[in-house]
Amino acid sequence: MTHTQLPFFAVVRVSGADCRDFLHRQLSNDINNLPDQHACYATYNTPKGRVIANMLAYRQGDEILLALAADMAESVVKRLKMFVLRSQVQLEILTDWGAAGQLHADAPIVFADAPALVLSATQGQIALPHGGTFTLAPLTELPPYDAAAEAVWNTHEIRCGYPWIAAATAESCVAQMLNQHTIGGVHFRKGCYPGQEIIARAQYRGQVKRGLAVLTGTSPLTAGDKLTDPAGAEAGIVINAQDNIALAVIKYAANEICDSTGAALAFEQRFFDLGESE
Repeated sequence: MTHTQLPFFAVVRVSGADCRDFLHRQLSNDINNLPDQHACYATYNTPKGRVIANMLAYRQGDEILLALAADMAESVVKRLKMFVLRSQVQLEILTDWGAAGQLHADAPIVFADAPALVLSATQGQIALPHGGTFTLAPLTELPPYDAAAEAVWNTHEIRCGYPWIAAATAESCVAQMLNQHTIGGVHFRKGCYPGQEIIARAQYRGQVKRGLAVLTGTSPLTAGDKLTDPAGAEAGIVINAQDNIALAVIKYAANEICDSTGAALAFEQRFFDLGESE
């Protein structure tokens, strides 16, 4: 069993009488109907449908806790506050809270076969579809940081196809490129939110030409790295990486991919081969 704090994440508390309705109008999932002690994946998008950040939203009584990339928390909160207007909503980065991941040592690789729009949770412990447990709690209640355990967690999320947007990759992709329609990050029957029209059009008109793939190389890879084809033409971007394995968004048509140095990368998994070929 691996169990560690995950410093990649920050926790934002959204409270006030209108907090769920406010987030429902801003995020891609159905926050209004999220039951207490449950969670969901969601994206926050530009009006053009580009993902600014993706997150886990956990309902705790009358408030919502958002777990998202720590280097995006301040800018996301600042942007959300622009749209509060007269709503009774407060947003706060909880600097004394954090996230942890727990994973069995023999946890199998699990690909999403249907969107998990609502995730069960108990006292901040969220059961994720890929078999891990994601915990939101005060730092004093979390396990210590363990770099080796974090690497195991990151590698598992990469291999299962669960990406996380950070500052290096913000606004680089629409939700479908990030597999959000498959893992449950987008609810296609809820009301409007920023980017909704673009995301819906991409889903139903087959306008997405890029998707997630797991790639491996001989050298370390980094989120934000540009990928090319053998001729040097742009072919994708690394979204998450752990050592020499990466979760990247690439062109559907790309049969050969190279890293930023021109070295060839091997395909371990193409997620756009698993479901719809938008």
